[in-house]
Amino acid sequence: MNKGYKWLSKFFVRSEEKFSGVDLSEANIFKRILFIVSSNIKSIVVLVCIFAFVSLLVTYTGSLGRHSVVLSLNYEQASKGQNPNLTRYNVYELKSDKVMERVISYAGLQNVITTSELADCIDIAENNTGKTIDPLDENTYYISTSYTLSYKHDRHIKNISSEDMMNLICKAYNDMFHEEYVGVKSVLMYDLGDIKDKEYIEIAKLFTNKSDQMLRYIQQRIEENSTYRSEITGQSFQTIKRMIQNVQEYSIKKYYAFALETGLSRDKALYTETLAYKNDILSIKYQKDMIDYNVRKSGVENYDSAMIGTVMVPAVNERMEYYMSRTNIGTDYLTKDADYFLTQGSETNREIIENNDIMAKVAASAAADADYQKAEELMLSVDEELKNVAVIADTTDKDYIKYTTKDYLTFKTYDNSSGKIFILEAVIGSAVVFFIILCGLYYVIDGYIRRKEGSL
Repeated sequence: MNKGYKWLSKFFVRSEEKFSGVDLSEANIFKRILFIVSSNIKSIVVLVCIFAFVSLLVTYTGSLGRHSVVLSLNYEQASKGQNPNLTRYNVYELKSDKVMERVISYAGLQNVITTSELADCIDIAENNTGKTIDPLDENTYYISTSYTLSYKHDRHIKNISSEDMMNLICKAYNDMFHEEYVGVKSVLMYDLGDIKDKEYIEIAKLFTNKSDQMLRYIQQRIEENSTYRSEITGQSFQTIKRMIQNVQEYSIKKYYAFALETGLSRDKALYTETLAYKNDILSIKYQKDMIDYNVRKSGVENYDSAMIGTVMVPAVNERMEYYMSRTNIGTDYLTKDADYFLTQGSETNREIIENNDIMAKVAASAAADADYQKAEELMLSVDEELKNVAVIADTTDKDYIKYTTKDYLTFKTYDNSSGKIFILEAVIGSAVVFFIILCGLYYVIDGYIRRKEGSL
């Protein structure tokens, strides 16, 4: 105890020794601390410098092997905390197993690190660049549209730098985000389903319906961008449209014609009964359509033509020229309705005639096993063609979606100068705190020495 006291006496400078001309007996605690610190300023400065150096060394060493990027959400729904498909946005999906599994697969680290270990290497922090749902409402919550992502190098990963791993993490998250929330499950995801119990001719119709759906979707893309060509498939929407049309005009028609002419059927009796029942329903619909058509046709014929003149109104065109404008009247609406029901009735009648033809061919069929085998081969060939076209179309479409939404998520390397400033600010801040602690400690030491001297 005496050794400690003697060491402190040598190390510690008494304020009375430094300020011998000052009466310290009446000084309050703050003045006394000021005198004590002034008396020991050299030792305090040395200790603070040592602490700042050690703190800087530890902080800098901790930043080694760390790479950071700024993730920005640049689509309209982001300010509402939503994904592009209006589901709730959650940035922490970046650390989910499905994203980590992609990263591990991209990096070839399947036997090196687990998804949970990799997720532990990633830190996510919100940046103050978001928006509130209602700026006038003080109770509204804050939505962030910018985040800082940091990756700390794992010692198990030997041959991949922190920067490269961060790039793979960004790529994996970007791919998942576009697949889950930007792209849609379109009709290009071709799946014929279970057809083992379907009739051969009905399968041909199913082929046509599936390909028509794809054509309508591709036509929409052509209207959006007729010149786009995918870098992955090398195809444009125009060429994909021709591919689908070729399958329809050759392969599907060939299969349908063969199945119809040979009258192929898995169950002749059941199939003919089903078609007959369909025709009964269609006949009722046809009769209703024709009644609606005839009623409206009769109304148009009986309409008083003298009333047409009462619906001419004066108007001015784009060149400020005067003319009499004719407005829609009862005959216009009746005529449109009549055309609609006539079209519906004609389509229904064609379907009835087609079903009658199929029933006749099936009833008269004498197909051999070779015919069924050939039909199976043609069916598989058409199915394979449509699958291949659908894969090309879907890949091209996804590439197009990425092309049009490539700025939805942006990843910008974190500014190192900002990081250095942050480290410097942290070190200075901790040094100030340490200085305050030293002031209190020196005051305690002063009191201890005084009590010790008083007891001697």
